[in-house]
Amino acid sequence: MGIVRTQDKHLLDPAVRPRGFGRETSEGLRILDELAAGYTFDALEKLAADGQSVIWGGQNWDSPLVYACDTIPVSFEQLWAEESRASEAIAEDLFQVPSEFCSMAKAMLGRLHVGRAKSVKRILHFGSGCEPIHSILELTKRDGYDVQTIDTVSAFKAQDKRDHAIRFLVTELERIAVWLTGKPVDHDRVAEQIHLKNTALRKVHRVLELRSRHPFYIAGEQTKRIFVGSLHQFGKPQRFIQAMDLLIEELEAIDALGPEPLTYIPIVLAGSVGNVKLFEAIEESNAGIVGWVYFGSHPYREDVPPLEALAHFVLDAQSRGDLGEGVGSSVAYRRNLVEEEVRKTGARGVISSSVTGCPYASLMQQLERDHFKKVGIPIVTLETDVHKEPPTEEQITRVKAFIEMLA
Repeated sequence: MGIVRTQDKHLLDPAVRPRGFGRETSEGLRILDELAAGYTFDALEKLAADGQSVIWGGQNWDSPLVYACDTIPVSFEQLWAEESRASEAIAEDLFQVPSEFCSMAKAMLGRLHVGRAKSVKRILHFGSGCEPIHSILELTKRDGYDVQTIDTVSAFKAQDKRDHAIRFLVTELERIAVWLTGKPVDHDRVAEQIHLKNTALRKVHRVLELRSRHPFYIAGEQTKRIFVGSLHQFGKPQRFIQAMDLLIEELEAIDALGPEPLTYIPIVLAGSVGNVKLFEAIEESNAGIVGWVYFGSHPYREDVPPLEALAHFVLDAQSRGDLGEGVGSSVAYRRNLVEEEVRKTGARGVISSSVTGCPYASLMQQLERDHFKKVGIPIVTLETDVHKEPPTEEQITRVKAFIEMLA
C-alpha cells in the first residue's frame, strides 16, 4: 500500500479510482524509460568505440552466453528504431528492394550499410531466422562485417529434441564463445547469467500477471519495452531487475485495493507491433490489453550444464511456438498460445499484429483467422510498418470498429 498517499484515500473506492492512477509518478516506469533511452544506436556505437565488446544480435535466447563473454548484445530492432525512413530508402534505391517488401528488413539493410564505417562490426545470427535476414547479412559481409551464424537446429515437435541436437548446439555455442573472446567458454559465468536472466523472467511474469488486472497502469509502448528488456535487459540486468521490483511493488499496492470496475473491453494482443502509436489507438478505443503473446517467457533449466540449458531452451521454444519464426518455430503453433491467453484472461477478442510484407506473419495470421473463426473467438488482423508515424485512418477505423463490435 506504500504508493497510496494520504490525499489519495478516495482512491480506495474503486468506483472513483481513475484507470492507471499513479503511473505518472511511477519510479519503476521511470527507470524502464531511462534504460530504453540509453539503449540507442549512437550510445551503443560509442561503447564499442571506447573498447567495449558490442555485437549486433545475440540478444535473444543466447544472451546469457554473450553476456558471459563480456559482450553487450544489441537487438536488431535498434536498426529500425531510428532513421527508419532514410534506411528504408537506401534499401529501395541502392539495393532495389521492392517498396512492397518488409519495412523491417529494408530498414535493417539500409542502416547496416550506412553504418559500415561505424564501430559495431560483428553480427551474430541464429540460422533458423527468416530468409530475408540471411540475405541481408550476406550483403553486409561486403561492407566489412564479421558475421557468425549458429547453424540451424529445429525441433518442431517435442520428440524432435534429441540428444544429438543438444550436443550439436553446445558445440556451436562453444565456437561462438571463442569467436567473442578468443578463448574457451567459462561455464560458471554462463550459469550465473542464466540464473540472472531467470530472475528477470520471473519478475517480468509477475508484472504482467498484475498488469492483466490493471491494464492501464503500464501503457502499451512501455509494456513492449518490458518484453524487449526480458531478452537483453538493455545491457544492464541489475537495473532492469530493479525496475521490475518497483513495478511489482506499485502494482501489488494497487491490486490490494481490490478489482477495478470493468469499464473497458479486455483483449489479447498477439505479435509484434511495429508502429508503437497503434498501442495508443487501441487504448483510446477503450480496449485494455490484458494478455500478450509476444516473446517467450519460460525460464531456462538450471539442472543441466549451462550450454545444454541454452540448447534445451531454444528447442523447447520451437516446439511450443514460443518465439515465432525467429527461432525456426512453426508458425502454426502460436494460435495455441493465443487461445490459452484468451482463456486465462477472459478476453473478448484478439488483435493479431504483424509487420507488412512479412511472409511468415502473413501465413500465421491466415491460420489464426481460420482457427479462431472455428472456435468462436473474434479476431482482427493488422499489418503495420516499423516507422514512427501515427497509424493510418484505415487501421484506426478497423481497431475502433472491432472494439465497438466486442462491446
